[in-house]
Amino acid sequence: MTSTSTLLKQLLHTDSRPNPWPLYADLRAEPVSLQDDGTYVVSGYDEVSALLRDPRVSADPGYAAPGSRIGARAMAPRTAPAFLVRDNPEHDRLRGLVQRHFGPPARPGFVEGLRPMVEELIRDHIDGLVGRTEFDLVSELAFPVPVSVACHLLGIPPEDAERLGPLAEETVATPEFRVDPYDPESAATSSHAQEELTAYFVAHIQRLRENPGPDILSSMIHDDGPDGPMTLPELLSTCQLLFIGGHETTVNLITNSMLLLLRHPEQLARLQADPSLAAGVVEETLRLEPSVHLRPRIAVDDIHIGEHTIPKGASVILALAAANRDPRRFPDPDTFDITRPDTAHLSFGGGLHFCFGAPLGRMEGQIAVRELTRRLVNPRVLQDSPPYRPLPDLRGPSALRLAVDEVRPT
Repeated sequence: MTSTSTLLKQLLHTDSRPNPWPLYADLRAEPVSLQDDGTYVVSGYDEVSALLRDPRVSADPGYAAPGSRIGARAMAPRTAPAFLVRDNPEHDRLRGLVQRHFGPPARPGFVEGLRPMVEELIRDHIDGLVGRTEFDLVSELAFPVPVSVACHLLGIPPEDAERLGPLAEETVATPEFRVDPYDPESAATSSHAQEELTAYFVAHIQRLRENPGPDILSSMIHDDGPDGPMTLPELLSTCQLLFIGGHETTVNLITNSMLLLLRHPEQLARLQADPSLAAGVVEETLRLEPSVHLRPRIAVDDIHIGEHTIPKGASVILALAAANRDPRRFPDPDTFDITRPDTAHLSFGGGLHFCFGAPLGRMEGQIAVRELTRRLVNPRVLQDSPPYRPLPDLRGPSALRLAVDEVRPT
């Protein structure tokens, strides 16, 4: 058997971005593998699913051992930790303060109420393609639509999105997913982007403090509920999380969905014949070509799993993308089937940290693929394989150039 001890570094290298799947298959040969830098990579479905829900596994990088892969993240400059990287009780307190303004139980219809706006945004962006026979799906729709939704939620002027997008890209390039997590040049770039993003949101929060709007950030700033208002550092970390998480993954979801459909014309034809299959497209895309490939965790106690004992303080990488193609869990796991009856993927995580924005991301993805495949006549990919973003954990094309015979009017 080929050694698995260097596979993580190979995965993190940009050369692996177009086709990481053979490396994930090699990892699954040993579902829990110790890497040569002391990191444990977990790639089997059952193992990843169990650790996502295990209280002995923490999302807080502060627990990482000094000098470890995730220890590099603990050293990186940042605002107060968002609930994404907190454990209970702080996780539930902060997440609850946001949930009161975003969804059930306080606002059960909030996300669904965004549907008309999302439909209009997508329709308008496709309208802008009428008369063209070639375009880049990422820059014309897959990026601007989720960014516009995130700006709407946070009261951000739409014209600021162009400035904030590149900063968000640099900020999410976290050190644990670099080949060298302690690379000083990458750390400096990320730190500078974080400083600029923080400065923007400090000013933005102050504007909304003085002139609140109907957005959820204004509601959080002025929340006088029983748990009290968030502090400024908590507001900063939360609004950055919602802005970045609210568009980065959805850009990939829309782009990956369309790329899979165009690579599988028989599945595209099924969707065009039955637009209700859009939900199946999104779920199968999330399984087969997920937006999020890797999640970092830290063992806060010794954990016995399989033939390994992950020691307390060890860095743990949960390979969601590998688990989603585990043949022990899914029949024909490398096949794209939009009517697959069981798509219980792990792409939104699980347990305490199940993705906060999953309902909104699903809705945006479903509307986008339904409308694109309805209105694009004979769409095809001009460059396959397309160029990919450099991030290994948030994997998706940086551009997807398409050709069409025409774009149908609304």
